[in-house]
Amino acid sequence: MSKTIRLGENSKIEGEKVELRESIKIGANVILKGKEIRIEDNVTIGNNTTISGKSIHIGFGSEIEENCIILLPAECGEFYIQDNCFIGHDSKIVVPFFRAGDYVTLHNHLFVNGISSCTIGHNVWIGQNCILNAYDRVTIGNGVGIGTYSCIWTHGGHGELLEGCNIFKVAPVDIEDDVWIVGSYNVISPGVRIREKSVILTGSIVTKDVPSNSCFAGNPARDISDKVHAYRKITLGEKYEMMRKFMTEFVVAYYKGNTSKLRNGWRIKDGKYSYEIIFLPEADDKSIGNDSVKLVFTKKNFTAKNYKNVTIFDLSTKTYTKKRTKIEIDVIKFLLYSKARFLPS
Repeated sequence: MSKTIRLGENSKIEGEKVELRESIKIGANVILKGKEIRIEDNVTIGNNTTISGKSIHIGFGSEIEENCIILLPAECGEFYIQDNCFIGHDSKIVVPFFRAGDYVTLHNHLFVNGISSCTIGHNVWIGQNCILNAYDRVTIGNGVGIGTYSCIWTHGGHGELLEGCNIFKVAPVDIEDDVWIVGSYNVISPGVRIREKSVILTGSIVTKDVPSNSCFAGNPARDISDKVHAYRKITLGEKYEMMRKFMTEFVVAYYKGNTSKLRNGWRIKDGKYSYEIIFLPEADDKSIGNDSVKLVFTKKNFTAKNYKNVTIFDLSTKTYTKKRTKIEIDVIKFLLYSKARFLPS
């Protein structure tokens, strides 16, 4: 066992193909069991947690807190979370297939169950005590927020069919990018599709499809977009200036007294390390310069080089070139979830 891997008392890792990277912390009484297990750098797994399935992948910088139970079929089950994810304590995931993208936060006492798949995109936030029922497929897009004590159901059935009960349904649920299910105690019914940039207000029961960029509320939820407008149009120039404001706030909050002003940004001193945050209306290889650790915010990325240390945030595509530097991770976490959400390119 590598010196950078801390394995707690009574913990076991069992698999035919096991790959453990650096700086991994595994608590006491943890069981990891699968045919293929891959744990990336800087992962933390809390005490009394069990993860089993055919294939297990835990991405860079992710944390799974204590008392979590993640059980997938040994012959086919896949559990795959990408970089900088968080699963809160006492959560339970029991499905054949579970996948989550980068920077996904799943708060404590989450319950995911069913016989189908649950797929979650990047930059998703799900509050405590939520239920994701995957009796049929559950698909959650990028940038989705789901408030506490909310439920997504893909099946409804208990009345006895043999006695003529007419209430029975099994159907997938699709929640598209940037949907916000606000507050608490919302219910999404089987077969519903909530389209991108829609907002569901607190305490709503959604029983039918929701159009994009709309606002629904009530029981049953109805369209109130004439009263509440979910989004307004923002120009690329406005986004650029808004991002400048956000980065000014970031520098003050994280590195006050350790920065020097550049013509187009800041130089940051963090112990023995030095970073830059710069703004370029158009980014190309000449304007970026040397391959040092820096973040570049631009309206349009025209670079051709494959930089090792430079993270480029392209506002026209809302993507960034992931390098996993400390400053990149700090900035993304500062921007999440309400300021700005970027996808890895």
